[in-house]
This record gives sequence, structure tokens and C-alpha cells, in this order.
Amino acid sequence: MHDREPASSAVRASGEREHRAWQAVASSLESLRDLVDLFVERRVERTWRLEDGRVLGVETSLGEGAACRWDDGRLTSCDGVERSRLAALLGLVTRQLPHVPLPELPALPDLDALRLPASLGLATVRWLWRASGVAGPGVGSAIERPVLVDLTWTDGRRSVRPWPLDQAWPPPARAPVKLGSVSAGPMRVLLSPQAAATLFHELLGHPLEGDILLAGASPWRGRQGERILSLPLDLLDDPTRVDLPGGFGADDEGTPAAPRHLVREGVLTGALATRAQAASLGIEPGNARRATVHTPPRPRVSNLLAHCPGALAEPPRNEAEAEVEAVSAGTIEPRAGLVVLQVRLAHTLRHGRRMRGLAPFTLMGRLGAVAGGLLAAAEPAGISAEPGWCGKEGEVVPTGSRSPWLLVEGLEAR
Repeated sequence: MHDREPASSAVRASGEREHRAWQAVASSLESLRDLVDLFVERRVERTWRLEDGRVLGVETSLGEGAACRWDDGRLTSCDGVERSRLAALLGLVTRQLPHVPLPELPALPDLDALRLPASLGLATVRWLWRASGVAGPGVGSAIERPVLVDLTWTDGRRSVRPWPLDQAWPPPARAPVKLGSVSAGPMRVLLSPQAAATLFHELLGHPLEGDILLAGASPWRGRQGERILSLPLDLLDDPTRVDLPGGFGADDEGTPAAPRHLVREGVLTGALATRAQAASLGIEPGNARRATVHTPPRPRVSNLLAHCPGALAEPPRNEAEAEVEAVSAGTIEPRAGLVVLQVRLAHTLRHGRRMRGLAPFTLMGRLGAVAGGLLAAAEPAGISAEPGWCGKEGEVVPTGSRSPWLLVEGLEAR
């Protein structure tokens, strides 16, 4: 269904030794009958502030902490991973605490080691490392994720990429100097892979997260097995793609990472769940993600991969009024039945050719009209991590994507 990039040794699933160590923690905690799991994490962030290519300042921070979940639904957490803190969190005296294999802190790179693209205009560069472990009844696992580089430009562009940087990743497109205003109203648009991925994320990713489904807030509740898209599209959530920002070797409950089909040939076939939701939804768990140690694991998108059999050989620009090259953000309003895209960069099209650039505007459409208005998909498909972060109830996690071009109607420019 997609081309898989080789995973670097730095982000592969933990080795057998680390796995055994966390299983040993789980065995030692079996006497705590009301414990769901113990989650321990360390984070390192190094930030460079730049101006005209010069470094104005460098900041480095270490965050570490732990959390326990209990059968009665409580989550207790603390900053710091000293043995006394972990023991208190579990309600034990220090001598009763088993050895907890804390993730080893990494060596910190200098800016030159990041091998950033030569393009000017970078405002900040953040190098982000995060490693965790989880132990509970029947589960013990180290959790590794890609090391990320979060880039922001002075003009507001942003991109999050796994490190070491793959030089094949293009930087976010820069807006033209002269921009016109969009004509308000219904519009047939051609979405680039980055823009199409943002649409899929809002139209299908968030609404298929298990907590939203079970709360009755998803437009796709009760629609399993039904055709919901006009295109015979396949959509996969794949955390095993550690070459993309949302990858992981195991989720934050310790369930090994595995691809999850959400849509097959336009038919709704899956959802995303934690262990608590999986049984109610009749699916496998494996998509539990924590934004921090102080928040519970929630079902979240990792990397959305879209594929359409029989996609056109090239984008059908002669069939669209505008080409959307980049979207800065997307939202879904499930109760109102609306999907919203904040367009950062777009061009009008005439006879298949780009004409004038358009100032940022909003595209909005009703979910049913947009799902039924997917007219065509086209190659070349592309990976993207712009903006690369996904927020839900104030909790932010990295996500990635791979998508074809998409011709869509059912959206209205505002």
C-alpha cells in the first residue's frame, strides 16, 4: 500500500534486554491489585533561537516524571523520577520499589550536527527527545519514539521532522510576495498531499478516535461497514512508520505498534482505541498516546497514510478553480457537522495553470458533502509534517502523513 522507509537504529523498538527489564517491573508490581499501570518518562529539549542565520541563544531543558493509573479511574503523577518519588506514587516504601530501568539520557547535538536545510529565514530550531516505559498487570514495555526536529520560520511556516533529517523532505513552501483575495463561495479545489492529509486528519482521523465515538460526538458512529467516501480510498493509521513524526514502537499502554485500517475502498472498517475502549468498539487497542505524564492516555492519530487504487498519473489542475498548496491548521466541529481548513498558501487555476497567489483564507464544508465530494486522487503522493502537531483538549502530540493529491468539491471559501 505504501513505500516503507527503513527505521534508524535510534528509533527501532526497544531490544530484548529493555523489554525484559520492564516485564520484571510488571512482575514486581503484581501485588498492587488496584494498579492499572506505572508510566515513567524522560524528555530532553534543546532550542536554538536564530536571526538571519545567526544564533541568538540556546536553551536546554530536561523533563522527567511518572504517573500511575488505578482501577477506580484515578491518575496520580509527579515530576521527577527519584526512587523516593516513584515509591510514594505507588504507595510503597523505597525498599519495596523494584529496579525501574529509566531511559538513558542522550548526547546533545550542536546546531551543525542537525544538518538543517540551507534555506534562510529560520526563527527557531527545537531538538526533541522523548523515551518512556510502562509496567502493569500483563504488560511491561519500553517505549521509543523518533527524535524530532521542530522548525519554525520567521514568516510563520512550521515543520516537524524525524532526526537525522532526510534531505529528501522539502521545506514548507513560501508564499508569493503579491497575493490576491479569494472569492467567497463554493469552490472546487485541488489539494496538495499536505493539504489532503490535513483534510483526512479532520474528516476521518479525529472522528474515529474511540473516546469521541463512544461519547456519541462522531458523525461516523454506527457507520462501520458502510461506504462513507465517494472514492475507493484506503486509509491507514500506521505508528510503525518511525520515519514519520507520529511513529512509536509501542503505544503508551505498552501495546506493540501495528497498522490500523480505518477505511478500505471507501468503506468504514476501523477506529482508534485504548485498552479501555477497544472491547466496547470491538477492535484491537494500540493507539493510546499521552501528551505528558500528567495526562491519561487517549486514542490519538499517529501517521495517516492514504492510498487510492487507480489514482491519476498527475494532478488534474484543469478541473479545479484553485490549488491549495499548504494548510496551516484544520479543525472539525462534529456536532455542527463541519470540517474547517485554514489555508496558508493557494493559487487560482486557469486552463490547468497556476495564476495569482491567494492570501490566507478558510475552507469550510459539511462532513457529508465533503466525504461525498472526493472526486479524484492523483500521484505523486507525498509525505508531510506541516504543521506536524495535533491538539486535542489542549493535549498536543506529533503526527505525520502520506497522501495523494485530491480533487474535492463540497468546500466553501470564506
